[in-house]
This record gives sequence, structure tokens and C-alpha cells, in this order.
Amino acid sequence: MKQTPIFVLVRLSLAVLLAAGCAPPFPKELLDRVDRNVPFAAIQQEPARFSGKLLMVGGTIVDTRNLKEGTQIEVIQKPLDGEGRPAQTDETGGRFLAVTKTFLDAAVFHRGRSITIIGEVAGSKLQPLGEVEYRYPVLTAKDMHLWSPSAGPRFSIGIGVYRGF
Repeated sequence: MKQTPIFVLVRLSLAVLLAAGCAPPFPKELLDRVDRNVPFAAIQQEPARFSGKLLMVGGTIVDTRNLKEGTQIEVIQKPLDGEGRPAQTDETGGRFLAVTKTFLDAAVFHRGRSITIIGEVAGSKLQPLGEVEYRYPVLTAKDMHLWSPSAGPRFSIGIGVYRGF
């Protein structure tokens, strides 16, 4: 069966769109430097051992604090999918801090937003978490991506009248 040029163009366009939709939203040069062989659990256990390593981690923002020297984002870690997006799951390896030297508006980087960070491990920091002292691995952010909320599949079945407010 011979394929028409239009059919070939449509298939090629679809393949490009699908490939682009599955790529993490970071520069390739930075992604190439990320160490993908370090599990978050290892960083949680011994952050100093991985000092200087460039990693990609993500999760859900718990708190954003603007400090004199920049911004500190507290994140509850979540596994990442192939696109680098944090999974919508209760599974977590713990919490970490991402720090930047720039001001990030806490109204944008607010609690509940999904974020992925490429950062260099810079040790750990003890901070209160409720009534305990919690050791947070600290990453110096090189790049980050805030994810738009996922609407997920939407459909409805029913009979009646809907009046939006």
C-alpha cells in the first residue's frame, strides 16, 4: 500500500507532537548533567555524601519563604513520571528544601503546587517540623518548573439542566 504525502506528513507531525509532549521542560544541556542513579531515599539518609551532585527531584510545595538571601521552598517529594512531573500519589520519600538566590513570589509558588527542580545537593538543614527537628536535604536550584494543575479526563453523563454560577 502506497502512502500519500499528506498521510506521511500527518504521521510525522503526530510523532513529533507526542515526543515533545513527553519531554521534561528543561534545557537538554542541563538534563544531560543530571545524575539519575541517585534515589531520593539515599539523599534523605546521607545528604552530605551527595554534595555537589546535580539531581532532578520534585513534589508538592508545602511552604515558600522569602529570606534576605533569596527564597526557600519546602517540598514534599513525589516520584516523577517520564516527563518529570510529580505523580499524584501519597507515596513520598520525605521532604526537601530548594533554595534560590532570587525572589520567588509565594503567591505563585504556593502550597499545593506541583514543582520539579534540577538542583545541586548542598547538604542538609535542621528545622522544626511540628514538634520535632527534621533534617531536610537542601538543593540549590539551577532550574525549576511549576506545573499547571492537571484537570484530568472530564466527562459527565446525565439528564437535566445545568446552570453555572
